[in-house]
Amino acid sequence: MPQVRVTATGRHAEQTALARIRRLSCAALDVAGFLNEVNPIVNQLVSNGTETIDSPFWFTLDPESHLVTSIYGEGCDVDPGDYMRWELLADDFIKTADVVHNPRGVLTLHEATDGQPERSPIYVEVMVPNGMAQELLVALRSATGENWGTTRLNRGPGDPMFSEHEINVMSAAAPLIAEGVRRGLLVGEATEPDRPDAPGLVVLTLDGEVESLSPAAEEWFSCLPDDDGRQDGVPTSVIAAAAAALRDADHSVAGGVSTARVPMTNGRWAVVQGAVTGTNRDSRVTVILQPAHPDRIAPLLMSIYGLTGREQEVTQRVLRGGSTTELAKALGVSPHTVQQHLKSIFEKTDVNSRGELVAKVYFDCYDLRTRDNRERIRAQQSIRGGPRVFA
Repeated sequence: MPQVRVTATGRHAEQTALARIRRLSCAALDVAGFLNEVNPIVNQLVSNGTETIDSPFWFTLDPESHLVTSIYGEGCDVDPGDYMRWELLADDFIKTADVVHNPRGVLTLHEATDGQPERSPIYVEVMVPNGMAQELLVALRSATGENWGTTRLNRGPGDPMFSEHEINVMSAAAPLIAEGVRRGLLVGEATEPDRPDAPGLVVLTLDGEVESLSPAAEEWFSCLPDDDGRQDGVPTSVIAAAAAALRDADHSVAGGVSTARVPMTNGRWAVVQGAVTGTNRDSRVTVILQPAHPDRIAPLLMSIYGLTGREQEVTQRVLRGGSTTELAKALGVSPHTVQQHLKSIFEKTDVNSRGELVAKVYFDCYDLRTRDNRERIRAQQSIRGGPRVFA
């Protein structure tokens, strides 16, 4: 793989670019707004583009299932169903499942095909006709290990190959971009909710005054304890998250963030996350409230297929690529028991293999989400995450 010598000036420019991405990840932008800002920074770090494509392709994922929930990119109008049939059913190289299970979280088509990209059907049928000769696939994996998306960067014939240094730079940028995508999905769900457990979004001035509330924010307020009183109706946990984010911003050149777990009055836990959206007196602090352990796919597996609790757990681990041995170890059962659970799951879902099971769950639980997001992107509306089965 080509090696690139980086000067001190180049390293400083890279660190500055990474700091810009971190600031943007705090800016309470929806996914499209965030990625539009990130595109030129990524192109500065790792040149990307051909005569017909001048920005990366971005894919958001549900971290619970690793299934795609949206496809985004300038000039990208890929049919979600066609793309996912390739992702889930075709025999090819560097797919989403490959990169999210890769410890490093980066793959190139050149390396995956041992320098023979023509071995890839999509390279021959799609990439070459569209002037693409290389591809770099990067998992947008958070610092805590959750996969929130992927990005595909391409280059044309005659362009230099992606170097080891460029791959390392994208590895450094990936968790920062993942955080922006994660927060962007929460912003989209909070501002235009389509589910009962939608996050709450609060925007505060630097003086702690409420500037705006999302539709679900007040409902969240009613679930938070007020043992220490409230400030103008705002729970102290929200004010505390904003104050912690401001303290972090005072010690950072790349924005400020905070996260706290708070017990709710219903016995469950909420995560309260604060972020400073700028570095001057015009800045605001956004606070997002959400369940500590959201589980959106398990109830669907029960309602659609009638899976038992253990069968739901096995299915979720299959969606994330777990092998029989890994499932047995994680569940504390024998491989034979796992196979018995899989047999029952296959019967209930009318499939014959793990691959067919993953495809079945996608088209039953996620296809509507990706198609809805496709239309929302066209209408310049916020991208939303998670599965969706009802119009």
